[in-house]
Amino acid sequence: MIFEASRVKAVDRLNHFIENNLSEYSKLRNFDFGPDNRSNISCLSPYITHGVIGELEVIEKSLKKFSFVKNEKFIQEVLWRTYWKGWLELRPNVWTDYLIELNDLRNKFKCNQNYLNAIKGKTNIECFNEWVNELKENNYLHNHTRMWFASIWIFTLELPWQLGAELFMQHLYDGDAASNTLGWRWVAGIQTQGKHYLASEWNIKKFTNNRFQNIKLNENATPKVSEKSYSLVDQVFKKHQNIEEKNLLFFDPLKD
Repeated sequence: MIFEASRVKAVDRLNHFIENNLSEYSKLRNFDFGPDNRSNISCLSPYITHGVIGELEVIEKSLKKFSFVKNEKFIQEVLWRTYWKGWLELRPNVWTDYLIELNDLRNKFKCNQNYLNAIKGKTNIECFNEWVNELKENNYLHNHTRMWFASIWIFTLELPWQLGAELFMQHLYDGDAASNTLGWRWVAGIQTQGKHYLASEWNIKKFTNNRFQNIKLNENATPKVSEKSYSLVDQVFKKHQNIEEKNLLFFDPLKD
C-alpha cells in the first residue's frame, strides 16, 4: 500500500472509492482481504488524520453520490474519529495517565521475552505475526484487524494494552492519540467498563477468507479492570484582548 503525501492523491483516492466501492462498503467493510486488496474500504484515514482532507469533505462527497440511508455506516465510521477526539479533549487526564503508565511499563517489559516476541512477530499465532510485519511494512492495518490484534495482545499474549497502543502509534500513518488510545482501552474493557472485545478463531477465519491457520486464542478472558474514573473537564476558551504581533492563522480550505 502506498500513501502519497499529496492532496491531489488524497482527493483522487476519495473520488475513486466513492465512484467504485462505496456502494458495497456496508456489506464488505469487515473483511480483511490482505494489504494487496483494500478495495472494500476507503483507506482515507492517513489523509484525514493529518488534515489533508477533512471529515466534512468526505461525508459531503459521499452524500452527493448516495443517500444518507445507504451511506449511514460509512458516515458513522468517518465520525468515530471526531467523536473520540471530543471525548478525550473533555477528559485530558486519560491521556496524561496513559503516558505515565506507559513510561513505567517500558522499563518493566524491556527485557520481557513475551513482549519482545510480540513486537518482532515471533509468537505462535500465525495471523498475529503476519499483522506485525504488515504494520511495520505498510504502516496500516484494516480496522477489524486492529481489533483482533489488540484483543490477542491483551488477552492471549497477556501484555499491557498501553504497550500495544504505543506500537500502533509508532507505525500507523493514521495513528491518532484519541482513537488509538481509546480504541485500545475499549478492547481491554476499561473504556466502557466491563465490556471488552474478544477475538475468536471463527471470526478471524471468516473475515480473512480462511487465510490463516493455527489461531489458538484465549476466547474466555474477562475484561480488564481499572479503578480510575474521569470526570468532564470544562473547556473554556476566552477571547484574548492582547494579541501578540506574531500569530498563526488557520483557514478551512472548504470555506470561502
